[in-house]
Amino acid sequence: MSRPALLFCLVAVIAWGLGAVVDKVLMGDKGLSPWTAVALKMIVATVIIAIYAYMTGSVAEVKAMAQMPPRQLWTIIGALVGTALLATVIGQLSYYSALQKADASQVVPLTSTYPLVGALLAVSFLGESVTVPKVLGAVLIVGGIILLSGALGPQPN
Repeated sequence: MSRPALLFCLVAVIAWGLGAVVDKVLMGDKGLSPWTAVALKMIVATVIIAIYAYMTGSVAEVKAMAQMPPRQLWTIIGALVGTALLATVIGQLSYYSALQKADASQVVPLTSTYPLVGALLAVSFLGESVTVPKVLGAVLIVGGIILLSGALGPQPN
């Protein structure tokens, strides 16, 4: 992995970690419902991204989509709708609902295992290779899920 890619990964990890703490505050202390919290978060993010896209000229990419062949354009639109429904609506709402009902110190690591699902799907559907480091990483993720879930500890009655 290149140094810039590793740096971006580190920035993402720090931002997501800080974001999780703020998310828990929104869900706990402020008492927002998951729907309200996700809606407000997405609105604010959309405004920030729109301003950035306008200032950097990235809006031209969206305009260029109008020149694409219809099949390619509809494939992109379908993929965008699918990922918006899965990741943003279902994923974020489920995450916020979990934060509302459990400790962030358990919810965040457990929900952060989504790369394991992504890796398994990438191997299955994108033909990506299975390597020893990937398998060992998956085993560690599963072990972490077992430890964090409390499955090995005393069960509440």
